[in-house]
Amino acid sequence: MKQKKLILFLIVLLILVSLFLINLFKQNSSADYSNRRIRENLSAITTFDYSKVTTIESEIEKLERTEAKGTFDVTKKLTKEQYQKIFSTSIILGDSLTEGLVAYDWLSSDQVFCQIGGSILHNDDLFTSAAQMYPHNAFFSFGVNDIGNFSGSAKSFIDKYSELIKAFRKTSPDTRIMINSIAPPSQSAIDGKPILGKYKSFNAALKQMCKDLNLIYIDNSYIFEDHPDYYAADGIHANADYYPYWMNNMILKAGL
Repeated sequence: MKQKKLILFLIVLLILVSLFLINLFKQNSSADYSNRRIRENLSAITTFDYSKVTTIESEIEKLERTEAKGTFDVTKKLTKEQYQKIFSTSIILGDSLTEGLVAYDWLSSDQVFCQIGGSILHNDDLFTSAAQMYPHNAFFSFGVNDIGNFSGSAKSFIDKYSELIKAFRKTSPDTRIMINSIAPPSQSAIDGKPILGKYKSFNAALKQMCKDLNLIYIDNSYIFEDHPDYYAADGIHANADYYPYWMNNMILKAGL
């Protein structure tokens, strides 16, 4: 087993060095940037799970997508037209936080499948309708309402979520699926409804689900943590400024 892991590690290292050399000799490429990228990539591979070949392939794919994006600035707000074009072959499913993408006029209603109070416990129809669109990419964003709906049980939440994802894949097998983390509620929201404090364990379960089902996990926690002024008054929803950061993070992580 140790020898197998070593071989996999060397294969990954070879791929990353190849990427580095390609970058190095690109016309107008920056040596400083290339050196920094290879250091970051070498650091990243030390965190890989070498127990499964499929896991390694998934991790390499993520690095390659990040490499392809180069220096994409996640803080730069694009225009409505640019976002709609980037997400033109994608759909986003979720709850009322997701609804803000349409309510604030960032994306069109054709690109967003959402419902106020949306929950994987009650919205099988959203998954069915979205899958029948046969999108190239599908971004899912559920969980904050499910913390209460599943009485704080992350396992029950993941069991149901996995079931819906598998059904979605059966209908639309060529769709790339991305899972958004649960946006952290503010401390005042948690104080008012303590069960919301379980969002961290739910996010940990979502991350593991993505590993198990070979999905892309998108951690958006840093947005509210870095910008608490983006919270709406209830400490759960967001104002308009939140959405460019969120869309940019999805663009980056999905390699759009």
